[in-house]
Amino acid sequence: MKNIYVSLRFKVIALLFILISSLALVINESSTALIHEKTREIFRQRLDLLRESIKSYWESEKNMLLNNAMLYAESEKIMNYSSYGLNNLLQREIERLIAKTGFSDLKITLSNGTLISSTTKDNQKGPALDLSDSNLNLSKIEVQNTSEGLFLNAEVPVHKLGDFIGRLSLRRRLDDNRMKRTARNLQAETAVAVKESLVASSLADSYRHELAKEHLRNNLRKEDVFNIKFGNSTWSVGRVNIAKTVEGDQVTVYLTISQEKMLSLIEDARMRNLNVTGWVLVIALFISIVFSEKVLLSRIRQLRDGANIIAEGNLGFQITSMHGDELGNLARSFNRMAASLKVNRDHVQHYVEHIEKLANYIQNILGSLKTSVITWNLSGHIETANQAALHEFSEIFPTLEGLSLKSFLAKIPKSSRHQIISGWRHASDSADRQFEMEIDSGSNAGKKVLQGSFSPLLDNERNPYGLILTLNNITQRKIIEQQLYHADKLSSIGQLAASVAHEIKNPLASIKTLGQLLQEETQQGDSRREYIDVIVSEVNRLNSVVEQLLKYAKPEGSSFRELEFSEIIKPVISLVHHESERHKISLKTEYPEGLKVFVDSEKLKQVFLNLIFNAVQAMGDGGQIMIRAFKEPDSPWVTFEVQDNGAGMPRETVARVFEPFFTTRQRGTGLGLAIVKKIVDLHGGKIEVSSEPGKGTNFRIYLPEKQEG
Repeated sequence: MKNIYVSLRFKVIALLFILISSLALVINESSTALIHEKTREIFRQRLDLLRESIKSYWESEKNMLLNNAMLYAESEKIMNYSSYGLNNLLQREIERLIAKTGFSDLKITLSNGTLISSTTKDNQKGPALDLSDSNLNLSKIEVQNTSEGLFLNAEVPVHKLGDFIGRLSLRRRLDDNRMKRTARNLQAETAVAVKESLVASSLADSYRHELAKEHLRNNLRKEDVFNIKFGNSTWSVGRVNIAKTVEGDQVTVYLTISQEKMLSLIEDARMRNLNVTGWVLVIALFISIVFSEKVLLSRIRQLRDGANIIAEGNLGFQITSMHGDELGNLARSFNRMAASLKVNRDHVQHYVEHIEKLANYIQNILGSLKTSVITWNLSGHIETANQAALHEFSEIFPTLEGLSLKSFLAKIPKSSRHQIISGWRHASDSADRQFEMEIDSGSNAGKKVLQGSFSPLLDNERNPYGLILTLNNITQRKIIEQQLYHADKLSSIGQLAASVAHEIKNPLASIKTLGQLLQEETQQGDSRREYIDVIVSEVNRLNSVVEQLLKYAKPEGSSFRELEFSEIIKPVISLVHHESERHKISLKTEYPEGLKVFVDSEKLKQVFLNLIFNAVQAMGDGGQIMIRAFKEPDSPWVTFEVQDNGAGMPRETVARVFEPFFTTRQRGTGLGLAIVKKIVDLHGGKIEVSSEPGKGTNFRIYLPEKQEG
């Protein structure tokens, strides 16, 4: 994109404009913030005063309620009706006393247990009062939170001529109407809360709902003064705990004052300040134009023209006009710079070319290496990584540069972490400490093994300033070592098995012949015929085992050719279709059309037949077997899976499934999976099994895309 020319005059004017406007805005905002702060202090002082007032108001309410209760208890009619048991007259009298008083109810509990209340017409009979209890002669006032609402209750004794008659209880309900009267007296909206809910409030319903939510949040913060938004208006809220209920729950009163009017005044003052700022900016703009033209631009043009001449290659240019100020010093420095550039230009150009050539050469070497090279700084972060390293770890890390040692080790298997840390710590040792690490190449490419070592990264003075990690991929070598070990083991077992099998076959043939002769000579109804049938059947089964053993032990030739996977799996599905239907098991396949494999087709069919029949026998009746095949773009393997949702296997069984003669079935030979492993090894591939009891088993086979040799 081409640079847009912007005049220096415009920049100077814009700079002064921005500075002055920023200063004006800062002053404006500071003054506004100060006003806001003072306003908050005023509202806080007001709330503190209201909080003290509500405490006094609450105490006066309690005293008033207690005094009224005591006055009612001293009424001659109350005392006479109570002492003579005139309950009906007493009922009418207490109804008359609290009529239109604002009290919720008045009730008297007589010493004989009779309860007379202004809210119920029928007298209730309870247990007689224990006159030996000294608390009966005491007056008390308490807060009661019931299903009917929140009440302030005063209880006083009733005496006549010094004799205890009963106890009088006077209640006042703390409801929305009471809160509205309180709000008018205090000139602030009020609300009272118990536990998690507001039980009464003078606020509108929408405001009340917002305050209720804030009450729940404030139970954690425990703030006594805070602000809250009611719609578009801001309110200051003060909280004060005034009492506890009989059950021990805290009674909290919230006092709210609207800030709307004060905020409106603040906004008016802010707008007036902005108007003044605008006029200041206009004047500053005029001064900036005059200053930039008369003082700066003419001399700066000289520097600009000189720079253009030098940019064209004329490093001998010198500015002649000098002044005794900063621009004059800049002109002299400009002249010295031009002279220095003229001397050093050729040297610098040659040095830069050499550095670039050397950097490209080193980069090409590192990029061409098949060995992974990673450099670390002393703080434990990766500085650089060549292409081989990026390729090896592409499935684990999206990028290596900047990765910390902790993050690097987090994705490495635990079995390899100790060796990496040990190699890091002993990197400065003279001995070459090599270690092996196993990493997962992705869900469809198996695991690979890397052999690595750390060495110190030294500067020109031979001081270490980092570490170099080199890694070689030895996965194929490990696979070949395992295959050679397994082949050597199987060869020994095979030679022994072949000799034993040959020795067994001749006696088996004789036993079978004699058994068949006995079958012919024994009648069907004879009880011995059943034993002879068992002998012949078991000889046939033993002969089958011997034949499988010989097939497993003897070396086999292979006929590899390229064909589509569908040509292998479809005949297999046809062969096992009847058996799977008999066990109510569904067979599903999933593979891309036209997937090519280079295999011995008959042997690979035998692999899938063994795995599918094993899955059917492991599942019993009902279930699903999934056969998959796919080829990852960057993987040298073609991957096959046979997965069932059967009973699964424990870890000990999984570790031994490929051993010859190991079986968990009563009549199994233990050679099926061993033959599968042998066929996979014959193809130069590998097979893995994962299983969990109750969740099924998954066999995964990796075969090379092409056969070498």
